[in-house]
Amino acid sequence: MEEITAFGALGQRLGLQLHYADVRAMAGLAGRLAPLKVTPARATAIVYIALHAGCDQTALGRALGVNRASTMKAVDELEILGAIERRPGRDRRTNALHLTAAGETLRERIEQETLAHDQEAFASLTAAERSEFSRLLAKLRSVDARLEPA
Repeated sequence: MEEITAFGALGQRLGLQLHYADVRAMAGLAGRLAPLKVTPARATAIVYIALHAGCDQTALGRALGVNRASTMKAVDELEILGAIERRPGRDRRTNALHLTAAGETLRERIEQETLAHDQEAFASLTAAERSEFSRLLAKLRSVDARLEPA
């Protein structure tokens, strides 16, 4: 908490506190995922593709909140890793993204590691506090979704 109080009134702002919590959590998650050769963003992409088999890069990019170039880079890296494959899409301009067998195994490991990370990173919160925190974050995301342009 010392780094927050060093910023005076600014350190009391929810946005700054959330930022510090996010930086800490993502650093820990990145460390857990590094042996799997994926970043938190790539791990999220793998899980999204598993849940939306056959999605195209546009849908993936929209879900991840990244631009077309970043999405293409992520897909290229996941393909090189052997986690996904491109198949013909709904038309000649698109590819359908699918997990490979190795990608499915990687997805399972990602889910195990993210669960272990959550348990460790949020251990200072009670089960009720974690549930409430999750509910509040979901509420903030739903407001963001309504404000985003279509």
